[in-house]
Amino acid sequence: MALQKAIELENGIVTNYHRIVSLNKITNHANIIEIASYVNDGKRKEEETALKKGQETGEAVPMNVFIDTKYISKEYNENETIQDAYSYLKTLEQFKDAQDI
Repeated sequence: MALQKAIELENGIVTNYHRIVSLNKITNHANIIEIASYVNDGKRKEEETALKKGQETGEAVPMNVFIDTKYISKEYNENETIQDAYSYLKTLEQFKDAQDI
């Protein structure tokens, strides 16, 4: 799953594809959502292909993929799932009206 929404970064780059990379739970303190944003889903697929090939060959595979990473800290919830985290992101102004893809 991922979210689709055009978001212009401060540097002028427009990202359209946003996925949760990790959901970290700091017990009784906070949940931290790591989000990677890409220019489009094709660049995410390019990254996946390069990483898979690198794992198979044991060598770094070059790729030309821009990734903007953000961390969002929220209240602790030991039962929060990735789906819950995506739903939460869509309540934030930055991801308001984003489409599930």
